[in-house]
Amino acid sequence: MSFPKTLLMLAGIYLFTLSGLGSVAYALQWQDVANELMSPACPGRTLINCTSGQSEQLRQLIRQKIDQGESKSAIMRYFVDMHGDEILAAPPKKGFALAAWLLPLFVVLNGAGLIMVLTLRWTRNRTRLMPDTPAPLDHDTASTTLETDPYRQRLQRELDEFDA
Repeated sequence: MSFPKTLLMLAGIYLFTLSGLGSVAYALQWQDVANELMSPACPGRTLINCTSGQSEQLRQLIRQKIDQGESKSAIMRYFVDMHGDEILAAPPKKGFALAAWLLPLFVVLNGAGLIMVLTLRWTRNRTRLMPDTPAPLDHDTASTTLETDPYRQRLQRELDEFDA
């Protein structure tokens, strides 16, 4: 194979690959936008998941805007201007809607703090309510305790019988 033919083949493969990647990038781009917008026709569904005719028209409008070269943020702004913030799948991270992002974090941190405080209180109360455990016994104390405690006496008898 000569050098110009090889060069032509490589250029053809390169162009074929680029045209295939371009369509994948186009599909991903409109799907990314449609996935972040709620459908006005299907409550609780994004544009990409709704099967209504109105959602198909909105998806087509997204494709047209991408073909015109508009950015994702410009398309999102267009839809927010048309329908308001309710069309966004996630609330904006500004103003009062910021509470929707911060509230779960606040609840988790306060819950963890509450669990720690309650655990400390319960462990303190438990040690206060439980009778003091005797200190390790020396041989003299053990013999006096053995003489007065019927359970220890029974245990000692059974251990002596077991050894015999």
